Amino acid sequence: MSAGQRDARTPGRRGGPDPRRTGVPQRLQTLDPLAMIALAAHARAVTAVAPESARAPVLAVAALLVVLGAVGMAGWRGTTAVAVRAGAVLATAYVLMALHQPASGYFLLWYFVVVAIYPLVLPQRTGRVVALAAPGIYLLLLPLGAADGPLPVAALRAVSLGLIGLFVNGAATAYRDAEVDRDSAIAQLDTYAEAAPVGLAVWDPSLRFLRLNASFAELTGLPVEAQLGRVLVDLPQVESHLALTLVRVLTSGEPVEDVELVSGTRVWTSSFFPVRVGDRVMGVGGVALEVTEQRAVERALSFSATHDALTGLPNRALFGDRLGVALAQAAPRGAQVAVLFCDIDRFKMVNHSIGHAAGDDLLRVVAERLAAVLDPGETVARLGGDEFGLVCTAVTDLAGALAVADRVCAAMRVPIQLGDRPVTATVSVGVALCEAGEADVVGALRDADVAMYQAKDAGRDQVAVFDVSMRSRAGDRLEFHGALRAAIERDEIEVAYQPVMHLDSRGAPELVGFEALARWHRPEGDVPPPVFIATAEDLGLIHVLGERVLRAACTTVQQWRQETARDLTIAVNLSAAQLADGRFADVVAGVLADVGLPASALQLEITESILMTDVDQSQRRLAELRGLGVGLAIDDFGTGYSSLAYLRDLPVDLLKIDRSFTQRLPEDSPMFAFVVDLARAIGARTVVEGVETAEQLAEVTTAGCDMAQGFFLSRPLTPAAATRLLRGVPAASD
Repeated sequence: MSAGQRDARTPGRRGGPDPRRTGVPQRLQTLDPLAMIALAAHARAVTAVAPESARAPVLAVAALLVVLGAVGMAGWRGTTAVAVRAGAVLATAYVLMALHQPASGYFLLWYFVVVAIYPLVLPQRTGRVVALAAPGIYLLLLPLGAADGPLPVAALRAVSLGLIGLFVNGAATAYRDAEVDRDSAIAQLDTYAEAAPVGLAVWDPSLRFLRLNASFAELTGLPVEAQLGRVLVDLPQVESHLALTLVRVLTSGEPVEDVELVSGTRVWTSSFFPVRVGDRVMGVGGVALEVTEQRAVERALSFSATHDALTGLPNRALFGDRLGVALAQAAPRGAQVAVLFCDIDRFKMVNHSIGHAAGDDLLRVVAERLAAVLDPGETVARLGGDEFGLVCTAVTDLAGALAVADRVCAAMRVPIQLGDRPVTATVSVGVALCEAGEADVVGALRDADVAMYQAKDAGRDQVAVFDVSMRSRAGDRLEFHGALRAAIERDEIEVAYQPVMHLDSRGAPELVGFEALARWHRPEGDVPPPVFIATAEDLGLIHVLGERVLRAACTTVQQWRQETARDLTIAVNLSAAQLADGRFADVVAGVLADVGLPASALQLEITESILMTDVDQSQRRLAELRGLGVGLAIDDFGTGYSSLAYLRDLPVDLLKIDRSFTQRLPEDSPMFAFVVDLARAIGARTVVEGVETAEQLAEVTTAGCDMAQGFFLSRPLTPAAATRLLRGVPAASD
């Protein structure tokens, strides 16, 4: 504690009793009992030696000195006190000398200077020696004076003065030592209090601050000096809760613990206890520990336990709690609660395409848009991954629920600007309208989830309303997902090979390579590739499946190249997720190195629509693959919306004309010829798909297509059938 703080806490004389700690009235505490005793003895001695005629003025002077010493000395210490006492003694001696009493005057001058002042300037032993020697010195001085009375009387007076001197000396010394000890203890206590990492304070029964340290002062925001001696309730910065707690301690005499006090953004936990003198409660003590950071950590932990860290939305647990509350509140009214389950369409593909950091930004924007759709008091939560749930308590019927779902879909169709690229992320929405008293949290969420998958099956960016018949389809879907996962793990997805023929108007088509096509044969029947490939993308299995198909195709065609000594090529289709994967070029390079296939023998096919998803990224990924030396082809050319300028900038060397153009031959030959001319305009070779008749073959050959494939030339073959074809054995579809 600073000196200023100590002075502020002990107003009045330095080191003296603090009126705010004793409860004694202020006007009485300024009196110094020892000073009164010393000066009373002083006055008595003066009047004893003064002649009768002079006693009245001497008594007046003595009374003045008593008042001066009693009041003044109580407030003065140090050099000021020395000056006051010395002045009093000198004034008395002067009066005596003026009354022709030099012996008494000189003696008192010497005696009271020593007895009254020595505690400040002389050690205790010296003061006692002087006091004991006082009678003898007084007697020795008698010859110097006049009419001091008979010797026995003078001797008795001297002994009396000596005893008084001893008493005053001892009392003054003890008082001085007690003050020193007390001041030392208070200073030490103040030092400890200021060094303590907690706030400390003491109040009297009227809730007046008797003591407090700087740490406790921070609780009110006022400096220590502004609070000492003031009543707590007079401080506007102090909350009433604190005053009520102190009153409770005073009245009950029992401590109160774990009281939380708040000042602005800071938080304290406090305990208060009664201060007793005997059996009486004379005040209240308090200890306060700041826990602002701890409370902030606790709030953060509590928030993270119930909210999603990425979006700040409620998580699945809190969503379940709020849905349960909504169902319980709706039950007495017989009302309905609408639950919406939203899933971002092809999010895994989009996430791989734009990168995980941008994917996180996408999720945040989706969360903001969903929250903006709902009315205040309704709940939107991130249930996990790209799944979001909505609880619509204001909806009373199916029409209202569908209106909310339509607003959700409309909000998501607006492109999201992520950096310098616009991204469109549609959602599929499942709606479950829960009857109060009949639905539970788990069932409501499950039904909405089932409806959401129905919306995806309907083509995505759709809304589906749950009905009971969907539950069986949901079970079938789960079984299908499990079967596909198991088939990929057991390598049951097979590869078929459809021959690719080189066209020459002067001769028959010539086999130059194959296209690898994934096939899944189940006991229940073959699964169409678009179905299980889309499911593999949704389940995040497309990378494993794609690499296995790539490795199997490259291994097989390399064996055929070695057996036949022919420069056969193999075409493999890529998914959007594979193209978006920044590691895919390394995967391709690793497969080529493992099987020994030249990079020029591999043709990677990407659909036009996939390339248009993210133009800049597509160019980067194709450039990486082109750097390996592999061929690149645009599949289903003519069905997308890419411009010639864009296609010309892509490092592709082959365009595969979609079968939709072939099927319109020969009726739409001019359109087909135009598409072929477009391919030539960008310097790419052409492969036409879907040749199923001799007439179509003749048309595409006449149009100048470089290569063709289709059922008329050959259906997709098993590896064994393709081997027989290469060996000259007529091949039929296996």
